[in-house]
Amino acid sequence: MEYSLVLAGWVIGLLFGTICLAFKTPLHARQAYYNRGKNITGIVYLLFGLELFFQWLIRFYVELHNLVLSVSVYLFTYCAAVILIAIGFCTLLAPSLLNKRQYNICIGILAVYSLILLVLNLLPARPLQVKGIIAACVVLFIINCTMIYNCIMIYRKVINDLRTYYSDVLDNLINWMPGVGIGVMLLFLAAPITCLAPREVGIYQLAMGIILMVYIFLCIINFYFRYDRVAAAFSIEDDICDDDANEDNTTEHAAPSLSESLCEVLQEKEKHWQEQGRYREPGLTIEQAARDMGTNRNYLSRYLNQERHMTFYEWVAKMRIEEAQTLMANSSMTMEQIAAQVGFSSYPTFSSTFKKVVGITPNRWRNSQ
Repeated sequence: MEYSLVLAGWVIGLLFGTICLAFKTPLHARQAYYNRGKNITGIVYLLFGLELFFQWLIRFYVELHNLVLSVSVYLFTYCAAVILIAIGFCTLLAPSLLNKRQYNICIGILAVYSLILLVLNLLPARPLQVKGIIAACVVLFIINCTMIYNCIMIYRKVINDLRTYYSDVLDNLINWMPGVGIGVMLLFLAAPITCLAPREVGIYQLAMGIILMVYIFLCIINFYFRYDRVAAAFSIEDDICDDDANEDNTTEHAAPSLSESLCEVLQEKEKHWQEQGRYREPGLTIEQAARDMGTNRNYLSRYLNQERHMTFYEWVAKMRIEEAQTLMANSSMTMEQIAAQVGFSSYPTFSSTFKKVVGITPNRWRNSQ
């Protein structure tokens, strides 16, 4: 059984990794972040595939009885994988949070951990090697916890943004992430423990890892077909700045100002659109709003930044909250009814947005009137 699992693991890892790297997507600016995330996932697959191929080779063919080398390869793979997955996760959902300094920190962590493993292999005495393996497992556990925590924070921010400004339709586009996240968390947190556990535990971990690899691969492919809608929901710009300038964050690339006459036209369109109450529509995106106004997303985004000093999300939230305040002051509707009336998918997201905009909770505001 162990032989079959290790064999299946490295074949699946190398196959899926190759497919991810070779999988062609449209050369469109909006797809750039998806491509980076997909390629990082492909590299992670190749890492696991090569690690399992190495284990398969030394266990069943070469019979190289070097436990320290085997454990070092195992630990390095998991350390590199968790760092790459954290970067890939952020690249797919929150690319603006990544910068050159964070990349360098991740590379530095991996370099230091590689050095620890190298020293571990050079230790002369067996007792020192055992202590070194335990120390390396503890360090890996800390790295895993740190990266997983960062991914959870990113995920919470993303879900909050989706639920605040968009309907459950867009929310459902990334509903696979909790399942993937729990599986990845269990796999990576268990890795250093499994390293010190009996061999049977490693077999169960490998079986779970193979299932997870298949599931993540299907999610990545599925995500590709819906990425345009997710990118639109987060207002990922069509024109992506040069990577170095983007990562460095030292220079700001300001879009050219709109002319006064164009601003006046957009102001009239905005007023008419707002009077129609289109901001209440579930699943609202900046593309949809721009289309309804007879303009495009770039003009609308620049207009809001230049004239209203707001992002699209802040603009929509402000209109919804202002209407909610009117309803709270002049009607007996429940909070849940008001939240649905003004376009929020649930009361908790309405409450959190209200507090961000007004400074207090809806109930407290209503009681003060």
